[in-house]
Amino acid sequence: MDNDTPKSSTLNVVRAASRFGNADAELVQMKPQLPMRAALTEASSIIGCITEITRKAIDRPGDRKVMMQATFYLAGMAKALIDGQLLQMRQAREGEREP
Repeated sequence: MDNDTPKSSTLNVVRAASRFGNADAELVQMKPQLPMRAALTEASSIIGCITEITRKAIDRPGDRKVMMQATFYLAGMAKALIDGQLLQMRQAREGEREP
């Protein structure tokens, strides 16, 4: 896991815009208690889109910048879905440990 993975239940927004100069924009918000199968299915679909857009960006140098920005935002969406599941798993584990 990287340092961007949420470790507390209060962080539920990915602020991907900070890399483009708008640090206060809440671009991607995960839905609390999203079923794991649904979240991972959506994340997989988004990652497939990222792969296809990246391939097209390689073939179309003139459109590369906008396509790479799109992949950045899509990656933030996929990361939010996966991070939400990691957070739920951590909370479930902590709940099992408490007497």
